[in-house]
Amino acid sequence: MFVCDDNGISQRNLEDQDPFLAVLQNDAVPVRDRTSAIPQPLATVIDRALIDNPEIYYKSAAEFKQALFNSISSVDS
Repeated sequence: MFVCDDNGISQRNLEDQDPFLAVLQNDAVPVRDRTSAIPQPLATVIDRALIDNPEIYYKSAAEFKQALFNSISSVDS
C-alpha cells in the first residue's frame, strides 16, 4: 500500500529510494510518529491496516471497516 497525505508525506520512509522498492522493503511508519492529531484508537487501526509482513492484518474490507467504526465509536464515548 502506497499512500501520501495532502502534504506528500508517505507511510513509508522513502529516503531517496524508489517508492515501489520502499513499499516492498520497508515497514510502515506508525501514523502517530507522523502526526499526533489522530486519536490513538484510530491510529492503531491504521497502523494494523498497513501491516503486510509477515501477513496482512485485516483479512477483508468488512473486517477493516468494522475496526474503523469501533475505533471511531471508542473516541466518541
